[in-house]
Amino acid sequence: MGHLNFLDTTPSLPFLFLFITILVASQIPFGCTRQAHSSNFTCIESERQALLQFRDSLADESNRLSSWIGEDCCSWDGISCHKTTGHVVTLDLRNLEQTELYEVLLDPSYHCRSCLACDQLSPSLVNLTNLRYLDLSLNNFSGIQIPTFLGLLKDLRYLNLSHAGFVGEVPHHLGNLSHLRYLDMGFGSTNNIHNDLRSNDVGWVARLSSLEYLFLRGVNLSNARDGFRIINVLSSLKTLDLEYCELVVPHLLHVNFTHLSSLRLGSNQFLNPTLPPWLRNLTGLQDLGLFYNNLDDKVHDTFRQMTSLVNLELEGNHFDTSTLRSICNISGLTSLHMSYNELQGSIPSEIGQFPQLTQLGLSNNRLNDTIPSSLWQLTKLQALYIAANALTGELSEHNFAKLRDLKVLDISDNLFSLHVNSSWVPPFQLQYIGMGSVKIGPRFPNWLRTQKEIAGLHMYNASISDAIPSWFGVLSNDTRRIILSGNKLEGSLNSVISAADADKKVVQMLILLLNHNHFTGSIPEDLCKLRTLIVLDLSDNHLSGRIPLCLGNLRNLLFLRLANNSLYGQIPGSLGNLGELIILQLSKNRFDGKLPPSMQNLKSLQFLDLGENRIADTMPAWIGERLSDLEFLTLQSNNFHGGISNTLCQLPYLQVLNLEHNDLSGSIPQCFKNFTAMESTEPGTFEVSNNSYFVPVLRNFKAGIELEYSKNMESVKSISLSGNNLVGEIPDEIMGLVGLQTLNLSKNHLNGRIPRNIGNLKQLETLDLSMNELSGEIPPSLSSIYTLSSLNLSYNKLSGPIPSGNQLQTLNDSSIIYEGNIGLCGKPLLNSCPAGESPTENGPVLDDKGHSESDFSWFYAGFGPGFSVGVVGVVGILQCKQSWRYAVFKCLENAHDRIWVMIALKTSRLRRNFH
Repeated sequence: MGHLNFLDTTPSLPFLFLFITILVASQIPFGCTRQAHSSNFTCIESERQALLQFRDSLADESNRLSSWIGEDCCSWDGISCHKTTGHVVTLDLRNLEQTELYEVLLDPSYHCRSCLACDQLSPSLVNLTNLRYLDLSLNNFSGIQIPTFLGLLKDLRYLNLSHAGFVGEVPHHLGNLSHLRYLDMGFGSTNNIHNDLRSNDVGWVARLSSLEYLFLRGVNLSNARDGFRIINVLSSLKTLDLEYCELVVPHLLHVNFTHLSSLRLGSNQFLNPTLPPWLRNLTGLQDLGLFYNNLDDKVHDTFRQMTSLVNLELEGNHFDTSTLRSICNISGLTSLHMSYNELQGSIPSEIGQFPQLTQLGLSNNRLNDTIPSSLWQLTKLQALYIAANALTGELSEHNFAKLRDLKVLDISDNLFSLHVNSSWVPPFQLQYIGMGSVKIGPRFPNWLRTQKEIAGLHMYNASISDAIPSWFGVLSNDTRRIILSGNKLEGSLNSVISAADADKKVVQMLILLLNHNHFTGSIPEDLCKLRTLIVLDLSDNHLSGRIPLCLGNLRNLLFLRLANNSLYGQIPGSLGNLGELIILQLSKNRFDGKLPPSMQNLKSLQFLDLGENRIADTMPAWIGERLSDLEFLTLQSNNFHGGISNTLCQLPYLQVLNLEHNDLSGSIPQCFKNFTAMESTEPGTFEVSNNSYFVPVLRNFKAGIELEYSKNMESVKSISLSGNNLVGEIPDEIMGLVGLQTLNLSKNHLNGRIPRNIGNLKQLETLDLSMNELSGEIPPSLSSIYTLSSLNLSYNKLSGPIPSGNQLQTLNDSSIIYEGNIGLCGKPLLNSCPAGESPTENGPVLDDKGHSESDFSWFYAGFGPGFSVGVVGVVGILQCKQSWRYAVFKCLENAHDRIWVMIALKTSRLRRNFH
């Protein structure tokens, strides 16, 4: 599929086209092969010396160039010479051991031993004046630019620099290669991983008049003015790949490259969101990639005329079901991907009109109803993606009876149930099984035993309540991704983790998610043999015992979650070996002792959650000094003691700090103002929470309720220091953290005044300062925080009038908010403020209909004189009788307060119901 997560199970098109590239290259008659041609002469001496100089400029760790010795350079690996003249015509140093590029992307510590590398390529290559074929792809020239001297190799027909790590501006000197027919500088972009190459002016491309194959995938062309118009002059093009180039594609009246058979424009920007009409002129087009371009097809006839199409990728656009029906006219289609569009309603029955279809992608749309029977007649189908819709129905072995070639099946996140016979033997051998949220249980599916090629198994939330059978451990030896979260799986983990024996290949498992099950027992040491693991989640089970020391051997781990179990003992120092770790979540266990100093080696950590354990330690200074990438730090409900280290202020990306319910003392550091991420109202940089594979859970209190965040955590900004022994004043500097949504300083011994500029915290939703020793008035600016939904100032020593203002009057339990502050007065409390002290207003107080008090001045002007005449007699009596006077006014005052509170509460409820 087009736009891929780097852990996606979809067959990656970058690698597909890598294969096509090799295939195409092999058909270009350059007379070049991997091995040297036999000849009766040695190579030309000057060219041999040039090759030796080039070899000496390279770092060759795996000794790939060991054959480059002796006099006959035409026999060296990767070298071919012309049969007649003896000139070197081919230099092929493509790294064939790195064809599966995704291995490099998945493993951050990957070191490519077979890659050639260098600080600077030797210009001796210019002496190979007859060179026609140059391939340096899939090596590691990271950090160096494409050398300009390549523009001097004017006889080149083939140049491949893809996936080689070159950076910087593409030299315009390449435009001198007028005989060039094949040019590839692309990088297989997955999960927004881009090439570091750029070209701000592609005018040089226009000079390559013989070019037939152009691959610039991932080269940044965002500043290339009229880039697409310039490339349009290349009338000989047969293949054009400009995916992920950040290119602006203008509205063209016509195109010159009408001989194209493959056009890849995915993940760019079209100035006109409608499908370009010139596509109809590409009558020989077989491969078209337009994914993630926000396009639509209002006319619904563009594809109807493109009957030569074989592969069509339209993910991430705005095409609807009418477009899908129009595509069903293309009977020769073998691959169709329309995930992440606006398809709704039923899958058209016309889908069965693709007799040659091998791949069908309709995931992440709004399709409903049952699957049409015609889809199950696509006998050549190899990959079916229909996940994340609202499709319904009961699936049985009958549905899959004709799908003998099926390798990939993703039906996750629909409303399916799967009912097959316990002895069912499927007609296919699946490599990827996506059945998340499909009702499969309660028994563990026995048919899995017949599947010998599984690389990915996703059966989360599948209603399985059973022990995992012993045969599953053998099956998992070849499985890279196992996701069985959210079931009720029982027994020990030994049935899942059965590492290969020493005489077998190492298990290449990358992802193991077994969270939210009922597993018991300890974490088996066999788990430590899964050396390639990058994601491990065993949280929310019933595991006990200690963390195995050998877990520190999993050096590739990026995400480790063991939260909400019954694990105990000290956190092992060996975890400090996990230097690539981004997420570490050990909360809700029974860990004790001190934090191992080795944890300061986890310099990549962004999310550290050790909350709700029994850790007894001071706040380590190294958290702030060494873990500078931290964005989430939650240590609540432990036994941390001593002061809050000022080194915490060295965490500029920190957006959640939770230290509540410990035994911390001292004052709140004024340097909290250095939490730069909390100064901004924009979301933070934490994005892994939106990836379905990596789901840490952030527990955060809002309005007194514990909430769990597993997505969009980058928007949460919070400081919670409740339940400690902190003293001193609330630092004014905290009021500069204008992005804060939660500030909880309750249950401490803080004194002094509430900062007057607390109204600066315009994003604040929860403010809890209760159970301290705060004194003075409540700042009037508090009433200007319109986002505030929960406020607790109870049990302090606050005094003076409560600020009036619309927002404070709408809060629930308004009497509890101020409880325990005997010096406070004014609404909503019953005790009025003494004469001369009136609540400070923040703008006019409105009645239920939106009128201000001044609107009633006409009423008082007429009513006043008449009323004064009527009461003058009563006033006279009260003037003479002091006891009557006190009783009457006290009664009136109490009645007034009760009526006011009643009206305010009813008004608040009416407003909430109205909204």
